[in-house]
Amino acid sequence: MQKVKQFITLYAHPWSKAAVKRRMLCLAAVCATWCIVGWLSLQNNRFEGLLWQPSQAAALPITTAQQTTTTPAYQPAQPAVALTGISHEWQTLNNCGPTVLAMNFSYYGVNLDSQTIAQVLRPNPDDENVRSDELARYAIEQGFQAALQVNGNADQLRLFLSNGIPVIIETWESDSPAGIMGGFAHFRLVTGYDDASQHWIVYDSYIQRALVNPLGAYQGMYVDYTEADQLWRIMNRKYVVVYKPEQASIVQRILGNNLNNTTMWQQSLAQAQTELNQQPSDAFAWFNYGSSLYALNRSNEAVAAFQKAAMLGLPERMYWYQYEPFEADYATGRFTDLIQLADANLASAPGIEELYYWKALALAALDDPVQAHQALQQALNIKPNYQQALVALQGETSG
Repeated sequence: MQKVKQFITLYAHPWSKAAVKRRMLCLAAVCATWCIVGWLSLQNNRFEGLLWQPSQAAALPITTAQQTTTTPAYQPAQPAVALTGISHEWQTLNNCGPTVLAMNFSYYGVNLDSQTIAQVLRPNPDDENVRSDELARYAIEQGFQAALQVNGNADQLRLFLSNGIPVIIETWESDSPAGIMGGFAHFRLVTGYDDASQHWIVYDSYIQRALVNPLGAYQGMYVDYTEADQLWRIMNRKYVVVYKPEQASIVQRILGNNLNNTTMWQQSLAQAQTELNQQPSDAFAWFNYGSSLYALNRSNEAVAAFQKAAMLGLPERMYWYQYEPFEADYATGRFTDLIQLADANLASAPGIEELYYWKALALAALDDPVQAHQALQQALNIKPNYQQALVALQGETSG
């Protein structure tokens, strides 16, 4: 806001037409920044509004659900579960999100293939990432409801599966199980488990190993409990639950207090702290600690945690999928650092619109409207329906 006041003061003095035009461009950039910040308060990647529904009127309020009964309105976790009726599909390059969502839809009898979904979520095949919140919002547009959470755990997964609800997890993967540092983020659909053998059953669109039915029709693959958690925690144990409106009360009761945004992130912070107490040099725990701090509006502490994680060593692609370090840099005025981090990752992954978007914000904050505009255009070249970038450009026009 101080920058806007400074611009107003400048306009009180006589200027040449060229000078006025330059300052109008700068003011447009500031306006764009404020539009972006306003948009982010509703749409950012920290999951403001964790339970999304097509109609809030159709939602069963948590207070009502808690008052109607003192016993869980869901089946307890069973010793083993294997959901069926899922149509498997193999993905194309960087298309695991739409493909896993298509498999999730098939469980509910909805026939939408991955390419149809990708036309909306990643219309440009060079787009290298689809976010969890994009999957959730697309599901809502199809008439489903969706819950997006972090800091998931095995008990929650067992409860969902025992009540007939598969879960999309955002995990880490590698072509070589031992090559974590060279890995990548990857969506999987969890469809079953077996406590006796200590494994999950997941539908995977890319990996082919430990298949449930190696000589016949696809029925998923086995993933060991311990291995699964080690991979899942790299993405802060993020997951999406897609469900039918009539299943809302079940989902709400299973999630309980985690439906509260602040509570969920406080628990995520506590989990990361526990892991750091056990292993102070755990880079992934430091990263999750930073993400949780940022979500709790402790941005300066978050920046320090992210720096610690980077110093300890993170996978090359870590910043391709998780953008809280950019958000924390922006929130604390570290605009030059933000741009350097974005450029370092864009050098090897030029198809990530979110990196251009955050770079544009930082450039606008540094009074560089021309390059900020170019960065927004690059983001829109990758994803023409990228709403945050469109809002920013509208801010330039209105300015």
